[in-house]
Amino acid sequence: MESYRPISLTFTVSRVAEKMALRRLLWLWTPHPHQYAYRSMRTTTMQLAHLIHEVEHNRNDYFQVNLPRKSGVGSQLHYRPHRTPLVLIDSSKAFEFIDHRVLSRLPANIPGVNCRRWLRNFLRGRYAKTRVGNRNSDRRPMLRGVPQGSVLGPYLFSLYVHPLLNLLNSFAGFTADMYADDLSIIVKVQSREDAIPTANMVL
Repeated sequence: MESYRPISLTFTVSRVAEKMALRRLLWLWTPHPHQYAYRSMRTTTMQLAHLIHEVEHNRNDYFQVNLPRKSGVGSQLHYRPHRTPLVLIDSSKAFEFIDHRVLSRLPANIPGVNCRRWLRNFLRGRYAKTRVGNRNSDRRPMLRGVPQGSVLGPYLFSLYVHPLLNLLNSFAGFTADMYADDLSIIVKVQSREDAIPTANMVL
């Protein structure tokens, strides 16, 4: 049963209202440049191109290291390229575990009182129930997740992960990208021995 996920088949009027709200939202807020999917020029190909660019850039960025001479006397200066380990994180049911309380606080940085109020009200008062044959379960409040299948759902998720991408990309030697809910973290290190400890530090 865990593989079954509710898809929100919203009414036509609701979808029109969502598109109007989305247009206003995108006037006031721009998704993170490292968030791919859901918009033009942010395709899978673009993310792969960015990944290849980072790997090649690190490989061509050399650092100095002093190593002992073969004779055993003294040391000699060498130049070595940086290594680029990649951390891939697949978030299970990421859209379903978004906390409405956290998400409702994020639009505080978006100008426009009406837009912020509309986004908060869009998530409030939602209920779900399960129907099997002719039997219905009790209604339960939806306190987490964004409506999958809705117009605004992917953009609300992008709004939710925006601070995370800002944080990860603020660290020196780290580049974090997301395609939908799949997170990839590119790490720049000097040796293979540094790769695993640095990657574990990210996690």
